[in-house]
Amino acid sequence: MLRAGSLAACLFAAATVAVAATTPPLQTATAVCATRIFTVSFDPKRQVVVSDGRRALASASFATRTISSRCRRAAEPKAFVDGGLGPEIRAKITFRCMTTQPIRIHVNPIRNRDSNRIVGSALDVGLAAGKRFRTIVAAVLKNKGDPAASSVYRAATYCKLGA
Repeated sequence: MLRAGSLAACLFAAATVAVAATTPPLQTATAVCATRIFTVSFDPKRQVVVSDGRRALASASFATRTISSRCRRAAEPKAFVDGGLGPEIRAKITFRCMTTQPIRIHVNPIRNRDSNRIVGSALDVGLAAGKRFRTIVAAVLKNKGDPAASSVYRAATYCKLGA
């Protein structure tokens, strides 16, 4: 039978191992994913998830950003090209996209200009164009609780509504 002190020590040790085993949260990262067909699920109150149909490739919420280990890390783009994105979508939506080359995913925090506090996340999906990043999906999650602050944009050439 475990004593209260022993039980507490075991629980603390288990929690320490669990924390050590998790990866640190991403701040800013870019990765190349082998897929050319992907689905974007956007919920302006919670998160955005990019998946290959079976598993998540990347996600972002107001506080966290992740990219799957199945994607290979890449250098941060020198410039972003986002012409051709359609109007903002502020509602919960899922859509499917198809490209002719492997996709790149870029995530970064959004900071308050005055306090430098993280107030959200941005997740972009695009294609490599030299050192430029050609954006085909851009999602912004910020100012949790403000229904007009979060939105997603898509290039209709690559992404069709109603996945």
